[in-house]
Amino acid sequence: MERLIELFTTEEGIQSIFEQFEQFGILAGFLLVILEAFLPVLPLFAIVILNINSYGFLVGFTMSYSATVIGSFLVFLTVRFLFRNAAQRYIHKRENLERLLRFVDERGFTFAFIMLALPFTPTSVVNVIAALSNMRSEVYLLILVAAKLIMIGSMALVGYDITEFFNSPVRLVVSLLLLALLYFFSKWYQRYLNKKLKK
Repeated sequence: MERLIELFTTEEGIQSIFEQFEQFGILAGFLLVILEAFLPVLPLFAIVILNINSYGFLVGFTMSYSATVIGSFLVFLTVRFLFRNAAQRYIHKRENLERLLRFVDERGFTFAFIMLALPFTPTSVVNVIAALSNMRSEVYLLILVAAKLIMIGSMALVGYDITEFFNSPVRLVVSLLLLALLYFFSKWYQRYLNKKLKK
């Protein structure tokens, strides 16, 4: 237990985590991000931090960004071609769900872009909703390419060279403030959408 605490609370411990993860190779980090798209219980933020600190900013960012776009689009395609017809029959019997799909059909681009660009919104849910809507596949792919650039970019900027937090308390405070700002904006936008859907 003491060793575990030391790993996550000391500069040397965190650095050793990055070094051990690096030994698995770039493919492991890439596949882990794709897997997160299908298993949203996995912490994307932590995986991105692992990637950029283990393989360098440029490689880690590029790998995480491309993998999350691919993973999200694979979820979209899987739901659209395997489950959409059955799901829509169920949705048409539920007024609130049908209202949600109408909202996405009308304002799909803005809705998806903002939700996917924010690091604290349920990306997997957006992938499924978009797949069940009438949004074209190529449009959703373009949204993913643009929005995920912002999402992964914000994660990478906050989490890069995380061991420097031990030497620069100011950077730690600024990073925490940025995360708090993004978190509260995400929650505000989700409440805003809920109000719109209830009208």
